[in-house]
Amino acid sequence: MQGGGKMSKPILSIDFDGVIHSYSSGWQDGTLYDGVTDGFFDWAQEAAKHFRLIIYSSRSKSAQGIEEMKQWLSAHDSKWREAHGGRADIEFEFASEKPPAFLTIDDRALTFTGNWLDFSPEILLKFKPWNKQ
Repeated sequence: MQGGGKMSKPILSIDFDGVIHSYSSGWQDGTLYDGVTDGFFDWAQEAAKHFRLIIYSSRSKSAQGIEEMKQWLSAHDSKWREAHGGRADIEFEFASEKPPAFLTIDDRALTFTGNWLDFSPEILLKFKPWNKQ
């Protein structure tokens, strides 16, 4: 597609648990128990102008996991739109395998800088995601 269409936008891969779903108590039998992280939909509305927003998670390995994420996100999106005057929907895609992303947003990832010394086991074992710091 030409002229800013869906296919011309770079892919932004977004993890689900701990990024979109607040996930404050960690894994709970796969139950989606928490709300949306603060500011997510406002951010996504702006990001969707520039990127294809593709959700990819460990839940993505099954069709059921993808469907549960879609339903949860749709319910929270509806509440957000009601609270914000019915703004236009944000288009989210769901991948069943890791997409060829321009960038990935994940609460449990580090940026590789070309230096393996930055990733000693001692440093890695001290890692804490944002919601556990």
